Amino acid sequence: MSYTLDEIKEQMENAGISDLWGTKREVKELPKILNDNEIIKYGCSGFNNNNTVLCLCTNQRVIFLDKGLLYGIKSTEIPLDMVNGVSYEKGLIMGKIAITNGANVTKLEQISKGDAPIMADTIKKESINYKKSLQVENNNSSAQSEAPNDTDNLIKQLRELKDLVDEGILTEEEFEAKKKQLLNL
Repeated sequence: MSYTLDEIKEQMENAGISDLWGTKREVKELPKILNDNEIIKYGCSGFNNNNTVLCLCTNQRVIFLDKGLLYGIKSTEIPLDMVNGVSYEKGLIMGKIAITNGANVTKLEQISKGDAPIMADTIKKESINYKKSLQVENNNSSAQSEAPNDTDNLIKQLRELKDLVDEGILTEEEFEAKKKQLLNL
């Protein structure tokens, strides 16, 4: 299920996005670009490579959209787990942001000086949150891959206990009691 334009506009309103100067065409393209479960956290308009772009920070990535007059749409993205740093500058009237990912620095210039610190802080915060969620996923998948080892260990313990019954060291009742304990029954 993709988002409708109205749902996207509502997300943008909830995120407190106010400056969308010159990016109405880009906003209309968002239903085709946003993934399911992708939530807009903040955004603004500005200049990237001398073109007016819509810059959005979602819970998954930073997106730069440029819908040209004569050509289609140009979309550049930085996955949040690839963000190494974010900085901003505020001038008298306008601000700018620089996002570092690896050896690349992507700049967004001529943005509202009020939006610059909010956008930079949102990207930093969402990047940290996204990286933490990936660590949780990795830990969960590691725990799942270790589960067969737990099962193998349990089987080994039960076989050893059964051998003790066969040797007459444990009674059948003791074996059943221990088996229930191991199996959490």
